[in-house]
Amino acid sequence: MGRITSLVNDLISRYHLAWQFFKFCLVGLTNLAIYLAIYYLITRVGHLHYIYGSIGGFLVAVTWSFVINLNWTFKHKTGNRRQQYVKFIIANLIGMGVNLLLLSFFIEVVGLYDLAAQLVCTVFVAFLNFGLNRFWTFRK
Repeated sequence: MGRITSLVNDLISRYHLAWQFFKFCLVGLTNLAIYLAIYYLITRVGHLHYIYGSIGGFLVAVTWSFVINLNWTFKHKTGNRRQQYVKFIIANLIGMGVNLLLLSFFIEVVGLYDLAAQLVCTVFVAFLNFGLNRFWTFRK
C-alpha cells in the first residue's frame, strides 16, 4: 500500500506544475475576452482613442487575472497583496515588452506573417509570464 501511495504522490507532484500552467492559460483566455470587451466599450461605445482602450483593457484584465491566479491557479494565501499586485503588473509589462520585441523580430527579420508571429510570441510569453508569476509574484 505504501508503494501505491508513493506512486500517487509522485504523479501529483510531477503534474502539479503542468496543471497550474493549464489553469494559468485558461485564466489568460478569460483575460483576453475581458481585455477585448473593455477595449470595445472604450473605443466603440465611449468613442475614445484606441490607446485609452488598450490601457483600460489592460488594467481591467490584469486586475482580473491577478485575482483569479492568486486564488485559483496558485492558491496563494499569504503575503502582501499590494506588493504581489505590483509584481504581477511588472511581470505582465515584462511579458508585453518581450512580446513586442519578438513580434518585431519575427515579422521584420524572419518575415513571418504577423498573426503567425503573434501566435509564436504568445506561446513563448505564456511560459515567461507563468514562470515570473509562479516563482516571483506568488513564490511561497
